[in-house]
Amino acid sequence: MKISRCNTSIICTFVPLLILSFTMLAYSQEIPENILKNGDFDNQLNEWSRWTHESAEALFTTEGRKAEPIFGKNVAYIKINKPGNALGNIQLYQQPFTLEKGTTYTYSLWAKSEEPRNITFRIMHQGVPWTVYAPKSINLTEEWKEFYNTFEMPVDDVNSRAGIIMGTQTIDVWIDHVRLYEGEYVSDIEGTEPHAVHSTDKLTTTWASLKSQK
Repeated sequence: MKISRCNTSIICTFVPLLILSFTMLAYSQEIPENILKNGDFDNQLNEWSRWTHESAEALFTTEGRKAEPIFGKNVAYIKINKPGNALGNIQLYQQPFTLEKGTTYTYSLWAKSEEPRNITFRIMHQGVPWTVYAPKSINLTEEWKEFYNTFEMPVDDVNSRAGIIMGTQTIDVWIDHVRLYEGEYVSDIEGTEPHAVHSTDKLTTTWASLKSQK
């Protein structure tokens, strides 16, 4: 079949545009670099710190296949024996790293619990005045769910800290695939439905208002 010059011209114009569109789409879906290290806990709890208040008692470890990891071969498992008197009395966190003023970041994680319960994940300054930039409370169930919080940094901070606090309840917690990266939320696991948690209150608070949660 002979193709007319007109049709050939249309094809020659359309095909490059189609290729460019697919290229731009693929680029927009590139997975951003994770600022956090060992976010999938495949290297056990290396790079992660743990802290419990004297009123609390918890065992921090990793679990493998039985825990049904979202990504990789391990998850973080926090077995809580004594809940403490405040949410911040049991903590899993990583530090230090640098975050830049005016830059948008997304902090995301997968979590589940032995029974329905509440925990908080947050970005804060490690040290006086313990400024908290992006605290978000989330409700866990027995099923894995992804949660994320996108925020803009109000200041430069070379000593930032990403953490999960889970005191006040004697209910075990599992954590997996923790990410912190520049930009809006990007899904990197096909077929999942993340739960966005948007900041509706004042993002930046200080140690004075969060003393009971340290």
